[in-house]
Amino acid sequence: MFQKLAAGIRRRKRLSAVFVLCIIVVIGPYPISRFRSAGRRIRVRSIADSNGPRQTTAQERSSIRIVSFNIAHGRGDTDDNWKESGHRKHARIEKIASLIEETEADIVVLNEVDFDSTWSGHQNQAEAIAKLAEYPFWVEQRNLDFRFAYGTWKFGNAILSKFPIVDCRPVEFPAYKPWERLLAGCKRGAICTLQVSPNRRIRVVAVHLEHRNEDVRVKSARMIEELAGTSEWPLIAVGDFNSTPTGFPRAEQSTTGKTAFDVLVASNQFQFQPRLKPSADEMTFLSSDPTQVIDWILIPPNWEFADYKVIKSTLSDHRPVSATIVFDE
Repeated sequence: MFQKLAAGIRRRKRLSAVFVLCIIVVIGPYPISRFRSAGRRIRVRSIADSNGPRQTTAQERSSIRIVSFNIAHGRGDTDDNWKESGHRKHARIEKIASLIEETEADIVVLNEVDFDSTWSGHQNQAEAIAKLAEYPFWVEQRNLDFRFAYGTWKFGNAILSKFPIVDCRPVEFPAYKPWERLLAGCKRGAICTLQVSPNRRIRVVAVHLEHRNEDVRVKSARMIEELAGTSEWPLIAVGDFNSTPTGFPRAEQSTTGKTAFDVLVASNQFQFQPRLKPSADEMTFLSSDPTQVIDWILIPPNWEFADYKVIKSTLSDHRPVSATIVFDE
């Protein structure tokens, strides 16, 4: 009797040990990845990192072309990140790079970019697009950054530039829930200074605001307003704002009766297109049948739009936006 009892105890201990070991193997990489994530929130990259000295801007510029594109992890116009293999997403990233190259943009802001994620075949999409579309400088800014034994999720925003990047830092937008920032990460932005010409610098803020709550977006918009008001250099805010002006289709007001975009308009720090109720060709989301404008390029009030267009494409569930900006001299 005693021997059977002892054998049962030993068996339960072995099973418990196996269970704990399995948990450690599966979960073990997670705390390490979260600990290291703080030092990986932003990374300035250059083709010159491996191919010699950085380029310099040799001539004065009176205008630049900018593109905003939420590439949705390379999954196309579906909302399922697991629907396709990594191989098919790699092929779509090549098509996205070709589209961007055709725009001849000087600066590109990308949202929902994977830097190393299981569902996209562990591709650094920012690096792939930068190299394929021939952008010598780019920034990788991580929103979510964690891994388990069976999967990795590292993604966020990217800025591709044909101009040297003087400096860059993350923008800590408010989290939807405080615990999200600790456990996985949350929406952030990146603010970078670019040397456009020998005598001109500009700042670009890559924006992807929280999609679940307009009050959180309003708080983020006030941060963008402050960045513009205190910036030493003219500031452009670009990306997926998940917000649209009151009176535009599907505008979602906060508890104060304003949208995040209303806050930015009221700040008088920016001008934007479209200003009136948008036409079907000016909508950006969903790409297959767009019903709202949430992807924006905001420029200083004393600059001008030489052109502004939404590009018809279903390479993502967002349509890319392109604008040529003329500086105020």
